Amino acid sequence: MDSRLPVAVPSPYKSRRGWLIAFGVIEILIGCTFLLMILFSVIAFLGPWAAPMPSSPVSPHALMALMGLHYGLLAAMFFAGGIGSIRCKNWARILMLVISWLWLGVGVLTTIILALIFPTLIQQPTGNLPLGVRHAMVVGMIAFVAVVMALLPATFLFFYSRPSVRATCLAQKAAQVATGVAGASPAPGLPVPLVILVVLQGFSAFSMLGALLVPAAVLFGVVVRGTGAFLVFLTQSVLSGYAAWAIFRQKLIGWQIALFTTSFWVISWLVSSFRRPNLLQLLREMGFGDEALRFYEQSPHALPLIWMVSSVVVIALLVFILYTRKFFPAEEGLTNAAR
Repeated sequence: MDSRLPVAVPSPYKSRRGWLIAFGVIEILIGCTFLLMILFSVIAFLGPWAAPMPSSPVSPHALMALMGLHYGLLAAMFFAGGIGSIRCKNWARILMLVISWLWLGVGVLTTIILALIFPTLIQQPTGNLPLGVRHAMVVGMIAFVAVVMALLPATFLFFYSRPSVRATCLAQKAAQVATGVAGASPAPGLPVPLVILVVLQGFSAFSMLGALLVPAAVLFGVVVRGTGAFLVFLTQSVLSGYAAWAIFRQKLIGWQIALFTTSFWVISWLVSSFRRPNLLQLLREMGFGDEALRFYEQSPHALPLIWMVSSVVVIALLVFILYTRKFFPAEEGLTNAAR
């Protein structure tokens, strides 16, 4: 009888459980910050010190609801990622990778736009402040945005992409399966590009629900108002929500809907830009007044810059959706065609 005891094989990666807990706590604090932003939005729009809003097609109540919807969704995502990270869940690691990539992309674009309109920001009237003080304020604002919107997500991205972090999460999952923890049965994971696509479609669905409060939409250069705009946003919200669910189930119909709706809005965006090159006039037709558009009138290059960056983003999104096609079973389309 062999009495030799098995020798424990050391893990090739160092456990990062402590760091996962620390990052999880930070994510929960970020979620709490978004909840505070909802509270500040309510005070800013409805409190006794609420400042008068510039003429806009969106009422203060509608704008508050729209901001609350977005902040609430972001808070929920960070709470989920934080709790999952504390528990060393691999799905939380993937979720934070997705959030970090999207966060970093938006942050880099925001920082670039702020840097390009830097001269205009300095010239904006801010009471009797001297030029040097305004210069320092704008530089400080750009530095703050660069840290919060670029450096912070880059730090999250670096941490959650480390092989040792992935190994720690997978080891935790394997240990739970081995000990029979409820709900820890192994299941094939969703590829990260599809997780990104699910998040994008889900966020689009929530965004369109908020956009229902906007009384105007632009389709191929035509301003649609009232019930027509409501139906446009509602249809997009429903389609995006269903696409997110279907993509999560790795059903090809979800990818097809995402491709169709994204292509539709990209073509509409490009046609509108060529048919209506005067973006200021287009915004006025949507209901924005001169007071709300004063900044763009004083910086005529800002709107073309935003248009250019937005065009790059939506076209990149379309290319990304085309790329994700390979993660869906090729047989599904052939089977449906045969039926």
